[in-house]
Amino acid sequence: MPDVAEPRAVGPVRVGIGAIARHDPAFVQLYYAIEARRTSSTPLVIQFISPTPGTGASTVASGYARVAADDCSEPVLYVDCSGAAESQGSRSQGSRSQGSRPAIVQEGINAPTLSDTLRHDLPLSDATLAVRDANNLLWARLGPGARPLLAMGADRLQALLDKLRAHHPVVVLDSPSANVPEAAALSRYCDGSVLVVAAGRTRQSEIEEARTMIERLGGQTVGIVLNRERLYRPRLLGRGH
Repeated sequence: MPDVAEPRAVGPVRVGIGAIARHDPAFVQLYYAIEARRTSSTPLVIQFISPTPGTGASTVASGYARVAADDCSEPVLYVDCSGAAESQGSRSQGSRSQGSRPAIVQEGINAPTLSDTLRHDLPLSDATLAVRDANNLLWARLGPGARPLLAMGADRLQALLDKLRAHHPVVVLDSPSANVPEAAALSRYCDGSVLVVAAGRTRQSEIEEARTMIERLGGQTVGIVLNRERLYRPRLLGRGH
């Protein structure tokens, strides 16, 4: 089980309760560490972001979302903000082991995006798809193209997130790395950002630069997750690292 630098971060971790018991304890601990930092029961919009590409941020975001989905009575929404699904073309992704990016059905690539629902006044259900290998978890694309955040203005993005908050207790934003300017800017519209760093690869200077950029743009870093390669076991280091 991963370590947690701040003892107060994880209250009592209920690893053995109900459906949550089937998840990797590392993701369960991450989920409750974030829950312990919440100051209200209002819907949560949380961003998973990395200082540089290739740290496994999507893996960690997905693992967190799966635990959240089993702990919430209403569906949790996982949003692909990076355009990763579209960049993979029309290839269908089959079921994967828990902790990987949510399985996406073939028709998801051609389904309306969340941006489309706002632009054309469509119901959110037109853009959300049930993740086939998880319970109570929905998946959606933020917008079309490889960099969907660029196409959304500040007002539209805020309106969309407000709409998502009204329908989902937890919204997980899987965003590009912080070296993509619009990804760092997204942090200001979230309740918190989790930095995912790669064990043995991400430099301290890259972590500090990403954190500084997020906070300069009005966001807040609620934790840093050390993603251990191959094992995919995150360790929440806390804000101070």
